[in-house]
Amino acid sequence: MKFLEEKFVPLAAKVGSQKHLVAIRNGFVVAMPATIAGAIAVLLNNFAGVFGEKGLNMVAIQNGWNTVLQTTGLGQICKYVEAGTINVLTVLVLSMIAYNMAKANDGDAKATSVVALASYLAPASIISGELGKGLDVTVLKSTGLFVGMICALVIGEVFPRLSKMKALKITMPDGVPPAVANAFSSLLPAMISIFSWVTLCTLIEQFTKLTIWDLVTAIVSAPLTSISQSVFTVVLMYGMMCFLWTFGLHGSSIVGSVAYPVLTPISLENVAMFAAGKEPQYTVVGGLQSGFAFLGGSGATMGAIFAIFIFSKSKAQKAVASISVAPGIFEINEPLTFGLPIVMNPVYAIPFILGPILMGVITYFLMEAGWVRRPCIQVPWVTPPILIGFLCTGGDFRGAIWNAVELVLLTLLWTPFVMMHDKIEAKESLG
Repeated sequence: MKFLEEKFVPLAAKVGSQKHLVAIRNGFVVAMPATIAGAIAVLLNNFAGVFGEKGLNMVAIQNGWNTVLQTTGLGQICKYVEAGTINVLTVLVLSMIAYNMAKANDGDAKATSVVALASYLAPASIISGELGKGLDVTVLKSTGLFVGMICALVIGEVFPRLSKMKALKITMPDGVPPAVANAFSSLLPAMISIFSWVTLCTLIEQFTKLTIWDLVTAIVSAPLTSISQSVFTVVLMYGMMCFLWTFGLHGSSIVGSVAYPVLTPISLENVAMFAAGKEPQYTVVGGLQSGFAFLGGSGATMGAIFAIFIFSKSKAQKAVASISVAPGIFEINEPLTFGLPIVMNPVYAIPFILGPILMGVITYFLMEAGWVRRPCIQVPWVTPPILIGFLCTGGDFRGAIWNAVELVLLTLLWTPFVMMHDKIEAKESLG
């Protein structure tokens, strides 16, 4: 324990505060409301499938919902929302990553965001070795995220540094409005940044006969996606998140900084497949965590709350559990984590780490077997259990039923540790 506190925990904290990872994480967080809006639009347009022949087989309700979508114009509105959110995710995320990188480098965040966006869009006309065919809209979607992140990180490092070089600043006469003066001051740095990125992309295309998007997909995106779709990834990722939390570190943020860039694109591919009437292909996505593994928040602590109410004799624990019920329903468990506490508590650390791993692994195999639909809708992580299982699977009632079963299993898992903690507390009170 001492070794972990002195060596591992500081290292993990350092990784979690690394500026590039923080910029990526915050970029995705800022774009999250837009992606959720797009996912809800997809759900509304495809909700009738719940009542189709492969669902509840209530064709009349299915036809009625489709009629509502068509006659009210809601279906078209949802398509527009999808087009303006999910279908341009790379644009949203890369601009925010560049913004955060500039802030970390004490640069002009707004200007950096614009320069990064212009740099990324400029070579998007490189299609099959030919220039000038127009914008390839596919690079605006989640499929372009890896290149978008690289572009944002590069411009976020280069442009602020160039902007600080006096030799590159164009000084305007006195009396020129500050906004205009600032624009001219960053003109040369902006030109150098944009031309350099476009030149790099063009050279890659000429020498490899692949666009930068195809090249990055081949050597980075595809291998990482393949590695991510493993039950061992579930164990490692959820275990590490919860392990860090037991030391008071925000495990989801630290591990998420590395996981988001890989899981977000494939999560949105599942959304796109569902929108096209196909079954989603990827199991290990964000919805597996929020919708099934982390019921009640990190550590799947809804089981702890139920176990304390049913089996604990400790007034202190029941008081903390009572305070934690309302936020716990919405996946917020800091009152419980720091109130019991679970942090730095070896007894509660065991179910806190094991719970999400077990739920994640079991859910993984249920989805792989086709017994529960894979997550295909990005639902707000604060959505209560049972409802979140239903929504994130695109209206699959089996997801809601499995959530209910999970709550029972988690309660059983936490019960012996709650009772053990009661005994320890009783002995301590006796002196």
